[in-house]
Amino acid sequence: MRAADRPQRLGISTYRRVASVLRRRISSGEWQPGDRLPALDALVEEFEVGRVTVRHALDLLADEGLIARHRDRRGSSVTAHPLDRRWFTLALNLAELETHSSSIVVTELESGPWGRPLPVAPAEGRQSEAYHRVVHLHHHSEFPHPVAMTEILIDSATYAGLDSKAGETRPILERLAARHADLGQIQQTLTIGEADLKLARNLGIHEAAPIAELRRIIRDGTGTIIYFGHLFFRGDLVRLDFSVDLKG
Repeated sequence: MRAADRPQRLGISTYRRVASVLRRRISSGEWQPGDRLPALDALVEEFEVGRVTVRHALDLLADEGLIARHRDRRGSSVTAHPLDRRWFTLALNLAELETHSSSIVVTELESGPWGRPLPVAPAEGRQSEAYHRVVHLHHHSEFPHPVAMTEILIDSATYAGLDSKAGETRPILERLAARHADLGQIQQTLTIGEADLKLARNLGIHEAAPIAELRRIIRDGTGTIIYFGHLFFRGDLVRLDFSVDLKG
């Protein structure tokens, strides 16, 4: 196909598109851990791009921990499968929610009172008198960049009862569970979107990269919303697992 005939793709750098193709070959099993990638010149010829573009794509995959770059003639080799680092699944009960945070530590970006109503429908629960807003970055020990950003509005009285010692690195939900807070019901909605500039900068991804957004509402036993949050995950670190029993 001639360059003039190719459909134009705007908003994503060429090297990121090349990286996406290579990443997909690893995730599909075409390239297995231990396999060597084609030589640089072969990739340049295949994608019809410059050597610098391919190098940037390979550097991106190396930064993600998917490949190793070798300085000798071995080139690059696959070191991991993308699924190996998809640590986040859509939890369906409290036990699963608690396991999500076992390898996660958070750093606080913002914290302060919230003086506006929650953006929820009346059927989603009764609103508390006051909320506190907390913005966290989530970090995983096996990944070089932040893996998620959360914007949480938590009932002010509930927040005041949390362990707020300096240097606290546990996610909010884990701290609530540890204090046996009244977690009566949880409602979660997962959508796929694109990173805006703020998310891109905080998560170390390019603008418009795919992200998974989890809208989470937790009500106490009286039906009052004590936790309202948006959790933004890198799209390459999330999977949705479910099974269907076909024997019934």
